[in-house]
Amino acid sequence: MTDRHPLFLRRLTVENFRSLRAVEVHLAPLNVLVGPNGAGKSNLLDVIAFLGDATRGDLEPALARRGGFSRLHFRGDPDASSPVRIEVETTTGGTGEAADAYALSFTSVRSPDDPRHPIIRRKEDFWLTDGVGDEARHISITGGRIQFHGADAASVSVREDSLGLSLLPRLSPERGGERVEALADLFASFRVFDVDVAAARQPAQEEISDRLSDDASNLAAFLFYLARNHPDRFAELHRDVRAFIPGLESLEFTPIGGAGSGVVLNLVETGLRGSTRLREASFGSIRALALLALLYDPAPPQLTCIEEIDHGLHPHILDRIVELLRQASERTQFLIATHSPALVNRLKPDELIVCERGEDSSSRIPAIDPDAVRAMEGELHGEIGLGELWFSGALGGGLE
Repeated sequence: MTDRHPLFLRRLTVENFRSLRAVEVHLAPLNVLVGPNGAGKSNLLDVIAFLGDATRGDLEPALARRGGFSRLHFRGDPDASSPVRIEVETTTGGTGEAADAYALSFTSVRSPDDPRHPIIRRKEDFWLTDGVGDEARHISITGGRIQFHGADAASVSVREDSLGLSLLPRLSPERGGERVEALADLFASFRVFDVDVAAARQPAQEEISDRLSDDASNLAAFLFYLARNHPDRFAELHRDVRAFIPGLESLEFTPIGGAGSGVVLNLVETGLRGSTRLREASFGSIRALALLALLYDPAPPQLTCIEEIDHGLHPHILDRIVELLRQASERTQFLIATHSPALVNRLKPDELIVCERGEDSSSRIPAIDPDAVRAMEGELHGEIGLGELWFSGALGGGLE
């Protein structure tokens, strides 16, 4: 597992997005957010989901899914006058060198035609490079006008109701079209994985699926796909799931309803007559199966977010989970949320992002500089784990 996608996120800067009043996070291949409820972990993951939604379906539908601008904007600002701003900087996989950057800012303003229905004003900026070390090309879009900056300065009128992420890939490569397309593909591929155990328990509505749903509702069909098309990978998954679920002997698939109509997954357990249907399996068993399916995905998205990764999992499997995360992070970048000191104990300082809520109700992410975490760990010579340090409050973001 050594191949990387061309781009992944190196830096994420957010202003006025829910509790994220002013946050800048530098990202590695594996990033684990830790902090109490309300510290902003889920909001940071939702920034990723928002970028994906806006790229696939435009800005206003992405806002509508979150209750509109007023619900999305930082509520500590009494009049919500400052814009929401999201800026990302990417890096070329394996080099660590900056590749491209993108910034989106938007605000709600009173419509001159109908004051009861405000409109969204947006601005986009692209800084694009053709290769490592090249000077970035700057393109901005404001109010239906594209502005090309620099030596080839020009201005072009466009529709106001579409993001540049969907418009600019039509540009020639010389104008930056291919670089914008790479950014758009990166954002559109983002996945926020949040297992719906009730949905995963149901028989899959298709016999085989080569893409795991964000809620794992097609878990049986995806595992059947791995068994058929990637037997070596499925064999490794099968070995791990037997270690994760005590007494499990094997997984069995039964197609239902005719060719291609669906599949049922059964768990064969040592010493028990017959088998256990997935709909009868425990919450923790389904969570473990879904997480392993994600970690063994042969073609993952470029960035994967996971809510409460340790929920329902026994602490004894966390060593293997972290090992698998590091292996999988060679194929997909991870941004993960947890409350578990036991999981944090198994992390390196560079993998940990501590989150906390400030006195003004805004999130502080990171709550402590990673260099300070590294120094603190070095002074303790491994006698106390990062999870224990966090739980004690020494790293900030403790449970109150």
